[in-house]
Amino acid sequence: MHHNVAPEIKELCAGIRQFIEREVLPMEDEHRELIEAGEVNQEFFDLCADVMRRSVKAGYFALYMPEDVGGGALGEYEMCLVREEVARQMSHLCMLMLGDLPFGPNKMLYHLASEGQREKYLMPLMRGEVTSAIALTEPDAGSDLAAIRTSAKRVEGGYVINGMKHFISNAPYADFLHVLAKSDGGYSMFLADKGTYRVGAVQHSMGGDDIQAEVYFDDSFVPEENLIGEEGKAFHYAMEFLGNERLTMAPFSIGMAELANRLAKQYAKDRIAFGKPIIENQAIQWMIADNETELYAGRAMTYDAAQRADAGENVFKEISMAKLYCTEMVGRVVDRAVQIFGGAGYMKGNTVERLYRLCRVMRIAGGSSEIQRMIIARS
Repeated sequence: MHHNVAPEIKELCAGIRQFIEREVLPMEDEHRELIEAGEVNQEFFDLCADVMRRSVKAGYFALYMPEDVGGGALGEYEMCLVREEVARQMSHLCMLMLGDLPFGPNKMLYHLASEGQREKYLMPLMRGEVTSAIALTEPDAGSDLAAIRTSAKRVEGGYVINGMKHFISNAPYADFLHVLAKSDGGYSMFLADKGTYRVGAVQHSMGGDDIQAEVYFDDSFVPEENLIGEEGKAFHYAMEFLGNERLTMAPFSIGMAELANRLAKQYAKDRIAFGKPIIENQAIQWMIADNETELYAGRAMTYDAAQRADAGENVFKEISMAKLYCTEMVGRVVDRAVQIFGGAGYMKGNTVERLYRLCRVMRIAGGSSEIQRMIIARS
């Protein structure tokens, strides 16, 4: 494994860091109460849209997408470095600036979209003019995605969709959805415009700054030209999409863990107890040593999987390994950070307290730890 970082990527990450400090963090500080309220309102949507527009203008949006649609054409390894940099800033709004799922463009749409779909859906996503959501999960179909009940029946001119999805991130704000439904001969994926479905109850996460919602399809008509790819083959598309999502979660976990460890280490140097900094206590040193060892291991696994993916290798198993390890690792690192902070780490307003809440979803989203272990064992 070689983890040499090209000078231009170092420069890119430095630029992203400066952009966040200059453009995004001041907005987040000013609107902290609005962001953490987790309520659906136009002011919050406008704030998010402003971040995406600024990122597009600065050239940091959709860096993972191909150049022919305006993306940065970065490889998986390079995107790992970029995602780590963003995650280290611990900002909700920062997560929007890359255009990562579920808000922005995705390679599934790039590879499968018709020319009409590309112009109507993909290119506006690339310009940050609209947002999307991925409607896969249902009450009885999370890890077992094949158990979805949402159906699509062919009718003249298109399809009628019936069913219900939940835990759909960005659903209240999305201009359209990617919808997985059962159809004749298998599973199909559709693009459903806002107004063809109904957004139900907003579902608030323990992280406090992400908005999910129920989505209902009640005889919702979707024109034939909104079918993505081929009818009956979308289960494969969804599995490939989830595989890509898993590789994004590893570097995000690494960035969050590094931030937690850095804050804990600095606090341990500054905090005086019994006449000396607590970092001089062996118990604290061991926690920090364990954190840094786990961070090293997580990076080694993630970078190796990403570089091999860039080389065209089949790394489905290795991606699951990296996702499993890193998303569980961040939980352990953040827990130790809270312990080092003591009571201060348990208080609202402390970054490690927020990290403690936010990192918990990493072991669930994109395929739970248990699903990753099944994939690894069966591969």
